[in-house]
Amino acid sequence: MKNSTVFILVLLLAAMPALTTATAQQYSHTATLTASYSSNRVAFKDNETLISADSSRNLRAWDVNTGAEQWNVKLGNRISAIALPTHDPSFVAYGGGATYIIKNADFTIQGNSIQTRHTSNGKWRAKVGWKTQEVSALAFKPNSYLLASGYYDGSIRIWSVKPGNNEQLLHILDSHTRQVRSLAWSPDGRTLASGSTDDTVRLWNPDTGANLAVLRGHDRAVRAVVWSPNGQTLVSAGNDNTVRIWHPDTHETLRVLRGHTGDVNALAFHPDGQTLASGGTDRAIRLWNPNNGNLKNILRTTRRVQSLVFSPNGQTLAVGTDTNRSGEGIQLWTRLIVDVTGDGSVTFEDLIVVSRNYGKTVADGADSNADVNKDGKVDIDDLVAVAKGVDAAAAPVGINTGRARLQAADVHQWLRDAKQANTAPEGIAALERLLAALTHVEAPPKETALLANYPNPFNPETWIPFRLGSPEPNTLTDVTLSIYTADGKLVRTLDLGQLPAGVYQTKAHAAYWDGRNAQGEPVASGVYFYTLMAGNFTATKNMVIRK
Repeated sequence: MKNSTVFILVLLLAAMPALTTATAQQYSHTATLTASYSSNRVAFKDNETLISADSSRNLRAWDVNTGAEQWNVKLGNRISAIALPTHDPSFVAYGGGATYIIKNADFTIQGNSIQTRHTSNGKWRAKVGWKTQEVSALAFKPNSYLLASGYYDGSIRIWSVKPGNNEQLLHILDSHTRQVRSLAWSPDGRTLASGSTDDTVRLWNPDTGANLAVLRGHDRAVRAVVWSPNGQTLVSAGNDNTVRIWHPDTHETLRVLRGHTGDVNALAFHPDGQTLASGGTDRAIRLWNPNNGNLKNILRTTRRVQSLVFSPNGQTLAVGTDTNRSGEGIQLWTRLIVDVTGDGSVTFEDLIVVSRNYGKTVADGADSNADVNKDGKVDIDDLVAVAKGVDAAAAPVGINTGRARLQAADVHQWLRDAKQANTAPEGIAALERLLAALTHVEAPPKETALLANYPNPFNPETWIPFRLGSPEPNTLTDVTLSIYTADGKLVRTLDLGQLPAGVYQTKAHAAYWDGRNAQGEPVASGVYFYTLMAGNFTATKNMVIRK
């Protein structure tokens, strides 16, 4: 491929719907930690250290950067749950079978199902437990030594396990009728959520032990629950192959995410709250936009997913699997920086930078930013990652940007390379959409049209796209967009200025409304109407604000 043939792309973006909703958060499988047997649970101690537990009775610590095992403790029974307090990463709790036998230089612990251990010096700090039941879930209250434990009989216990104090059983929560599979504290620590094989999610007041609500919607076992980082939504998933997003105050289902073809075993929120990961028996990790339910990406694994966790900085996603002796116990996926130009968005500018360095190595002078997966070379993996991450902020068709177009022959070559390299189907699909858009019509739209705003419903901002036609070439049209209440009162007028014919559909070019009136005040929830006036053209559509 000659660099002289590579130019910025000007596209009709309506032909590329999958790219318009993509994200800069792409992940690449960068390492596998060769733990034996099933790695049922994983948790980050910090950005560099991962704690794992597996069915062969090993509690391990790993260096995420090197993949090296830092320590390994062989326990007396299988481990089904681990938890680390957020404020004290040197402390870890684990639970599993009804009896453990733990030996070290100081003493022997027997007969309890939850243990807490200081991971830096190897001394066991404390022991708490319920001797007749097996632990199935654990979770620490944020910034606290309060530990919630769930059991196979459906009960939940709240313990105080502060180091140096005698461990205390504070409350027994006893409403689930079957096994508790997952526990999650709200970020403010005021609410505990539990998911059970009795097909329900329950909300609890951990201070009083009161059952605040029962959330029904799943028709099979609930295997995972997780709170969004801001505490405004609760997410659950389970054996009905769905992911459900709940409003924790009204207890209503906000949306149901479908696409998994097997049990969904695990959920994890990215620390920024803008990406939700789900994984299960279909050997796929789905990355969702939790705000609108759109699917961002699919990460393929070779084994069934048992657990998921993001590192505190969000750069690494750790995946615990049901591996056998093959050794593929834990997979590490690293976030790719696909904003190559560093301008805060992923556009065709980024794609061009990668294509100009295509086939080169960093050692031979390739732009290191174009090597998005940091493997030392700029290849098809980097091109596909950027193509999937493009947020479609290119100029609309018909507007002269002063730059030529990317040639279809380039994308044809990338497709051949991708297929030869056995690139994942979604990567090939992204290149195929790119090629289809390249060969789409070049002329501006013949007629003006007002399109549906997105997202809708929204809170607190939305984009209103439109197509602007022109009876004569090189002419400009005065365009305004007015927003009204349901009873016809004017809320805001957006003066978009004089515009040439083109497609104004992406976030970079569509009309933008921040949900405020002319005085800068946020408007109330409800139905609103927006009217586009462009020359002699007028059209009106409705939209919904939901808070």
